[in-house]
This record gives sequence, C-alpha cells and structure tokens, in this order.
Amino acid sequence: MGVKQEKLDTGTGRILAELLGRVWQINRMASTRSPGGLSPSHYRTLGLLADRGACRVGDLAEGVHVSQPGMTKILHVLAELGAVERAQDPDDSRATLVSVTPTGRALIRRRSEEIVALLLPSFTALSEAERTTLRDAVDILAKHMPGTSTAPGKETR
Repeated sequence: MGVKQEKLDTGTGRILAELLGRVWQINRMASTRSPGGLSPSHYRTLGLLADRGACRVGDLAEGVHVSQPGMTKILHVLAELGAVERAQDPDDSRATLVSVTPTGRALIRRRSEEIVALLLPSFTALSEAERTTLRDAVDILAKHMPGTSTAPGKETR
C-alpha cells in the first residue's frame, strides 16, 4: 500500500473523502435542478477571480481546467454581462489581467442563493444539534482550508 493510500485510509482521510463525495452530489443537484443561463465554468471563473483577484487569461484557464481559447469565450460572455473587466498588466504590457466586477460578485451571490433555495427543502427537518454540527463543520473547514469564500455575504476584495 502506497503512502497516498495510507493517508486516505486514516479516519480523517475517509471523512474528507465522504465529504467531497457529498459536495460533488450537492454540485450535481444544483446544476441539474437550477440550470442557469451560465455554465458551471462561468461561475468557477467568477469565483476564482473573487478569491484570487486579477488574473491572466492563461492562469484562469488553468485554474478552471479549460483551454485558453475556451477561457477567452467564457470571458467574452462574462464581459458582455459586465461581470468582468480587462486591464493591461502593469508588469507586462503584452498581457491582460481580468478582474471580477461588482456585477460579477452579484452573479455569484444570486447563484449561491438559488442553490441554497433549491437545497433547503432537503434540510428543513434538521434538529438544532444537526444544524450546530453543520455550523461546526463549516468553521472547521474555514480554519483549515487556505483561500477565501465567495459564499453570499462573504465576497472578498
């Protein structure tokens, strides 16, 4: 058994694997129940910009796992909506930096609210103890995961 597999077999590794599976399930539910006008790649792009700040197109493409031409198409749509803006990179006049606008942040917030509204009926029967456990889990993740959150009300920059 390799080192990576041994780490996954620890109690924490198993819990994290189960959590990841549930997060993927939530993402699938959200995308099938609430097919918005934008693709998940559009929202991943906006979220990445909200988390990281201004980025080059190539870095965005890598972060969202699309080709650079694919990212250019995504950015074209987002720019038409006023969700992103482009500016010349002050460190390299040949490069362009893309940043999220207040309109883009509002799109993230609205999408998050739509998803929560769709998921909420599945969680209305939670006991107070279960809600506390979920809150504690969110706090634990926030404490141990680098980066910021683009959840409603938690936008950065």
